[in-house]
Amino acid sequence: MLASATSPPSSVVSSVVAPEYVRSPPVECVVYGWGANEDGQLGLDGVDSAVAPRVIESLLGARLRGRDGVRCPLVGGSRVSLAICADGKIWSWGWNERGTIGNGQRGGDRKPREIAALKGVRIVQAAVGGWHCLAVTENNRVYAWGGNEYFQCGVNEEEKNIVKPTICVPHLQVKQVACGGMHSLALTTSGEVWTWGEPWGEFKLQKEKHPRPVVGATDILQIACGAFHNLALDRDGHVLTWGTNDYGQLGNGSTSYQTTPKRVVDLDDVQVSDVGAGGWHSIALTKEGDLYIWGRGEYGRLGLGDASGASRRRPQKVKGLEGHRIVQAAAGGSHTACLTDQGRMFIWGRGSFGRLGTGSLKDTYRPCEVSLPGGHWRWKVIAICCGGRHCLCLVLPVNEDRDSSGLSPSDHGGSVRDYESSYSEDTNTGEGNGLDEQMEERDLLSQQVDASDLAYLPDHIGVTAFAGVSRPVDVIGEETARPPDHLPSVSPFSRLDMAEAEAGWMGPPIKRDGQLREPVSEELGNPMIGPQFARHHAAGTS
Repeated sequence: MLASATSPPSSVVSSVVAPEYVRSPPVECVVYGWGANEDGQLGLDGVDSAVAPRVIESLLGARLRGRDGVRCPLVGGSRVSLAICADGKIWSWGWNERGTIGNGQRGGDRKPREIAALKGVRIVQAAVGGWHCLAVTENNRVYAWGGNEYFQCGVNEEEKNIVKPTICVPHLQVKQVACGGMHSLALTTSGEVWTWGEPWGEFKLQKEKHPRPVVGATDILQIACGAFHNLALDRDGHVLTWGTNDYGQLGNGSTSYQTTPKRVVDLDDVQVSDVGAGGWHSIALTKEGDLYIWGRGEYGRLGLGDASGASRRRPQKVKGLEGHRIVQAAAGGSHTACLTDQGRMFIWGRGSFGRLGTGSLKDTYRPCEVSLPGGHWRWKVIAICCGGRHCLCLVLPVNEDRDSSGLSPSDHGGSVRDYESSYSEDTNTGEGNGLDEQMEERDLLSQQVDASDLAYLPDHIGVTAFAGVSRPVDVIGEETARPPDHLPSVSPFSRLDMAEAEAGWMGPPIKRDGQLREPVSEELGNPMIGPQFARHHAAGTS
């Protein structure tokens, strides 16, 4: 679907299918980022975070156009970002102590750069996990790099760090990959799902040292990973889930884990077009443009208006978005975002590090709109990506002479209207997390934001699309008792690791009992979702 504007200057934003842009002349676009940047995941120099959207100047001029067969060529991970260019090149930046940016070395890079080892290889889709990455080529091959101590890269189990992209699962023809905290999924061209790595956290039920097919996952169109849970959408429109279920993230009404895929029956009566996952929560987008969400509820990441932090064991419709048709959504570590068919961007959840882009560090329990310089008459958001503690988005400037797709607004009807928030400040945001967060907010807000940084757009840029444990619960799926802390169950050593992570320090690998351990926090992010991907694979293409 395309949305249009009739006044002021007309514009049309393709907010469903990336190929619409492929058939149009290049248009001027710009990438914005906000949130945590301590490891360079925003691609910004000189700042450790940004509380409001800032232009990523190192991506100005980069052609991040989506081609037919490309999902959304930008991925935000826990502390790493990837971008796929129109010619199939893949860029990376951010944290690199495990080789996660694939440049053959260890040590981070705040500037987006092409992954040299993949020159000459055309990448069409990629995913970032806890500290590993996967990428799919146009020939349905898979490359892996980053941390590998749990065999999450699927190659050379004796090598703990794969610092350069290496082919994995060579016997499979793959059309999509997804990364969890320490495991991986691959969807084949025949609709099978394969897995490898450590998918269970501290349950330690089984470590998959060799890729194996997921029994019960057949005729699948799309896959997604949370930290230790998985989702799949099959050809009949059923949503399947399996994995850990500490917060009800499987959507089955319980907190019991599942070793094999089971249907989320509460979604049988809606037409799901896409699924996705944050670290410990899940999302599903319908063809009608409604967004359903379930799982861990702390910090408002579910967007249901509940400041208690209660989790939900069954899918809940995000009613705060009524009146808007949602066409894309993304789940981060503890925040969620979405786009409407009119190019509006809404976000909610944890506010620390400025990851909501609202200029505040307060948590937000209902959807609120993220504003860009110049307002909606200047910019239309066409894609968004959530990382663990950061976000990236692609925006399209309004051109009064032609719209973004090369089509006339009269071809589509509709209008873009001013958004008037229905939420007062006291219900829309939390009260923060005490003195420490107030001090953090004061320090961050005291940083000067360069106005030119927020508004600059060069004339030469040509971009045409964007990638990017058990708890007591009552009968309706709400937690009846809050956990003593908000740290998820990941590994026998996870509590200390998480505490360090939540303090804002992810740290180097930790050696305990002679074994190398890596912090895995709740701040795991996954790529955006949108109905274009489900439709594309339903057509049987790759």
